[in-house]
Amino acid sequence: MVRILKTFISWCAIGLLLAACGALKKRVSYPCPNVLILQDGKKLTNFKTGSRRDVTDILFQAEILNFQGSCNYEKRSGKWETQVDLIVRFLITQGNTTNFSTTQFKYFVVITGLENRVHGKSVFPVVGTFKEKRSTLLYEDSIRLRIPLDEPTMGEKLRIVLGMQLSPEELQYNREKQKY
Repeated sequence: MVRILKTFISWCAIGLLLAACGALKKRVSYPCPNVLILQDGKKLTNFKTGSRRDVTDILFQAEILNFQGSCNYEKRSGKWETQVDLIVRFLITQGNTTNFSTTQFKYFVVITGLENRVHGKSVFPVVGTFKEKRSTLLYEDSIRLRIPLDEPTMGEKLRIVLGMQLSPEELQYNREKQKY
């Protein structure tokens, strides 16, 4: 009986060791795609219609301050995909002569791969409300991107680019301001 008990305990110990080895096995993780803010598209300055583009004609200014994100890789129906969750933060400031409670504009997210080939673009609206006669507003937008991949290692080769959706005139204004 003692011999059977010792054999049973030995087998249990071996089983626990094998289970522990499986638990210690590292889970493979893959790097997230790089997320960047487009320098020319980081800010939006919105002027009164027909204005001279003078500082006194500014309705509002909006800027992408930063972002926070994470990603997860999954295999679904034999295909890989990465799910990227982003929180994009904006600072919105009213112009000196402006007194309105709501502002709206758009920003974009572009997914590029190797050689800057565009794989997709989405445009998101921002509607912000200034409270209690405040002239600045911090706004956060949460987005989820699902990106199909042939292999999970391709995720680190992707870039996710954030920027304001600008008119040609707004883009030119940003480029001129950067010169100074």
